[in-house]
Amino acid sequence: MENIAISDLSNQKSLETSFSELTERWRKETQMMSSITKKSKHPAYQEIISMGTPVLPLILRELKRQPDHWFWALVAISGENPVSSESNFDRAVETWLEWGKNRGLI
Repeated sequence: MENIAISDLSNQKSLETSFSELTERWRKETQMMSSITKKSKHPAYQEIISMGTPVLPLILRELKRQPDHWFWALVAISGENPVSSESNFDRAVETWLEWGKNRGLI
């Protein structure tokens, strides 16, 4: 039983490390891009999406810490979009954070 807990902790740390590295690369390589579409198609961003549901809490935590355009990733991974089309960026951030709290992800 104890080995499973250690393995789970190791996997979580590995996921967090990978996420942090990919996030840093994505931000660095897209900082001068104005197109959200291009930013969202960046290989690091796409790799984060491919990590699936285990990365949702990390994205939400990062969204809270340093708001950025994580919305496509959140929709792609969760299959949901709680944000209304008339929401601005700040309201979209708030809505996603509420969504995460309601699901126990943050």
